[in-house]
Amino acid sequence: MNTTAAAQPRVPAQVPAQLIWDHSLEAFCHELDDPFLAASRLHSGPDIFWATDSGHGRPAWVITRHALQQEAFADYAQFTSEGGSGFEQMLNVSWRLIPLDYDPPQHSLYRMILNPFFTPAKVGELDAAIRAVCNSLIAAFETRGACEFVSEFATPFPSYIFLALMGMPIDRAPQFLAGERALTHGADPAERLGAARAVCAYLTEFVEEQRANPTTDLMQGLMSAQIEGRPLSDDEVLAMAHTFYFGGLDTVYSSLGFILRHLATHPSLQSQLREHPALLPQAVDELLRAFSVVSSRRCVTEDFEFHGVQMRRGDLVVLPLYLAGRDPQAHPDPHEIDLARKSGRLTFASGPHHCLGAHLARREIRIALETLLSRFNNIHIPPGEIYDFHSGVTFGVDRLPLTWEPIE
Repeated sequence: MNTTAAAQPRVPAQVPAQLIWDHSLEAFCHELDDPFLAASRLHSGPDIFWATDSGHGRPAWVITRHALQQEAFADYAQFTSEGGSGFEQMLNVSWRLIPLDYDPPQHSLYRMILNPFFTPAKVGELDAAIRAVCNSLIAAFETRGACEFVSEFATPFPSYIFLALMGMPIDRAPQFLAGERALTHGADPAERLGAARAVCAYLTEFVEEQRANPTTDLMQGLMSAQIEGRPLSDDEVLAMAHTFYFGGLDTVYSSLGFILRHLATHPSLQSQLREHPALLPQAVDELLRAFSVVSSRRCVTEDFEFHGVQMRRGDLVVLPLYLAGRDPQAHPDPHEIDLARKSGRLTFASGPHHCLGAHLARREIRIALETLLSRFNNIHIPPGEIYDFHSGVTFGVDRLPLTWEPIE
């Protein structure tokens, strides 16, 4: 790895020179036309290194290996999630995202309330709604024989599911999409802050309305829930609504873009899944392993040594799931899609913070693939066209032109 021996204010004194990586992680992952291949070059260096530009707003330790990330996710005593999103400070509010910014035991109390609404059986009740959204979006471009997949399908698709889950009017979709894009991908800090405030203002009003008249099973459950013998406060429900908003929109859209790009360049996999749709659940798991788009973060709670690296209290630790998913020590031939692969995956993290919406995300992506593959043959990127993507805290596709042949 390229290292910098000279002392820098962003490098703690205990960090040895050979572990200092004086580069932008975001820029490094954008150096090739595939951010996963670009990022995986880090596996040739130290398993843990200090990045002066981690992409998370300040320098941080970056853990590159699947096994070490899994260990860190499980050890919330040493690697805390408390206040990790920074949302409380950004908006100057008195609450944190729930359950993301809490560790057990408080985290466990909140998860006991939320888990019943995101079980496989409960998510299965949304099948009809998810299929209806798929069909509605596809109808707008089906006869055209081509689309820009990100703006016409991948972006609106999870937002409509989010609106249905929360009981929000469908005409709010453009507002939420614009806010989400500005907040997560805006170049100007003032733009991001303005978007966050606008989303917060609407969700605050929404929670007040739902308190008087909850309109979905989820909102009815939250309004009637008890924690330690008391009802959830409006701030707690608002914090949960923000978590659903961020988790429900960005991750599924980002994953779908990379998955369709892969299918569009691998016609044999398309054919296999059309002919054997029963393979779709394991295909979704394997595709999500290869295209894990999120980079999580934790904060060190006390001075200690982690696999030979001296960490200090307050150090930021970054856990790029896209590196865990492509780690050759955990996944032989990690850049190949192998539907028979049995190795464990960290797509949705692990430990207490295993993603609450994992079942919903898998179901959305599986139904989307099943619908698209049953309607279109030979999905591909038109000759001469390219796709555009961004790296950063979450990888995502910005533009993916597709064309196809109708299935007779």
